[in-house]
Amino acid sequence: MFDTGPELFAALRDWGFNVVRLGVIWDGLEPEPGVYDEAYLARLDQHIAWAWAAGLLVFLDMHQDLYSVLYSDGAPEWATLTDGAPHVDLGGVWSDAYFTSPAVQTALDNFWSNAPAPDGIGLQDHYARMWAHLARRYADEPAVIGYDLMNEPFPGSAGVKAQEAMFARAAELLATVAPSLGDSVEALMEQWLTAEGRFALLQHLRDVTLYTQIIDVTESIFAAFEKTQLMTFYRRVAKAIRAVDPVTALFLETTMGSNMGVYSGIEPVVLDGDRADTGARDPAQVYAAHGYDLVVDTPDIAQASPERVELIFRRHGATAQRLGMPLFVGEWGAYGRNPGTLPAAWHVVHQFEKLLCSETYWAYEPGIEHFPCFQAIHRPYPECVAGTLQSYHYDPETGVFTCTWEENGQIAAPSRIYLPEWFTFTTAALELTPAGNGITLSPTLPASANRRLEILPTGAVGARRLVIEQK
Repeated sequence: MFDTGPELFAALRDWGFNVVRLGVIWDGLEPEPGVYDEAYLARLDQHIAWAWAAGLLVFLDMHQDLYSVLYSDGAPEWATLTDGAPHVDLGGVWSDAYFTSPAVQTALDNFWSNAPAPDGIGLQDHYARMWAHLARRYADEPAVIGYDLMNEPFPGSAGVKAQEAMFARAAELLATVAPSLGDSVEALMEQWLTAEGRFALLQHLRDVTLYTQIIDVTESIFAAFEKTQLMTFYRRVAKAIRAVDPVTALFLETTMGSNMGVYSGIEPVVLDGDRADTGARDPAQVYAAHGYDLVVDTPDIAQASPERVELIFRRHGATAQRLGMPLFVGEWGAYGRNPGTLPAAWHVVHQFEKLLCSETYWAYEPGIEHFPCFQAIHRPYPECVAGTLQSYHYDPETGVFTCTWEENGQIAAPSRIYLPEWFTFTTAALELTPAGNGITLSPTLPASANRRLEILPTGAVGARRLVIEQK
């Protein structure tokens, strides 16, 4: 079991990870307007150094939940402008407060309008200056590969309108298929705020046709926010970052609506102009989507709907294609210590295999290596190939791992496959086509039972296929 320190980062690398989404909190970094906490930054420096020493890369996540440290984490108190609205926290899931708390909604509305902070400078202007301060510090740091500009930006009162539209559509559609759930928006919302009621509603929404009819009524509301206020914010922050760091990748997140499968309306950040079609796009951008079934953070998390999960990630893949950006799923899982979650975790992993995307699991907790879901996190996968990856898949039912790639003939470095300790096999059960120039198998660390399989390239252009059967 690890907390934080060099041992944790070494363990992460031994478990096959090669990148960490490292959280930064606005309140910790800028406790007073325009004043940056050097002790906080020194601790961040230390964590980045530990990651680099262990062979890990890092992207910095400016994290917020419910916008402010007054309600969860994120903005400092001085940047939380509620206009006296009360904080109302109802429901069994922490994120319900986005919809029930006038204080959270008002604080977000003030942020998106760039309302002046107590010193007269706009809230977003402070935020952009803070990011510039970070970017200046890490522009030449080889471990830092990206800046995740804001975790799950929520549109404030517009998000409440989206929820109201969704529940109105749900009441209309469920009135005929599930009248026992209630015949009004108020009845459904009341059920939603209890664990039992939420699970009962979601059982009926396993029908993806029904589910999409309900969530898609919110698309225009979320897209209007993303195309206007969110992209204006992203351009402001990107401009501040690019003034001091022209190359480190910008990780762009969506509203929470896309976490559950609503198509995102975000656009590429442009270096000049006000829209994606009026200027040159920034060359280093990542579509940093999150994906959770609506049972997340409930006792029923192991009962995630495969149909809804497939919809969420299929739509993320389509959005990444529309944007012309690589897809990086910055959050998934959140299974914690809950029993019975391994099948649900494997199902999400299989979506990543289909999309050939990168991902970071939410979130590390001490003892995670003993959690029921951990095998799907600590799993076989191709770390790199001498060409272009075509496909890979591990089948937990048959124990067979397959990987195919197209070698380009110019890369001398070997392809490398990570194989966890629990994936036991004999070399006789390894099939490589064509056989090529040899393979080596070595531990990830000197005393580790986790291994890396290195496959020397053939030196020619052509398809290669690896099959390993677990014994």
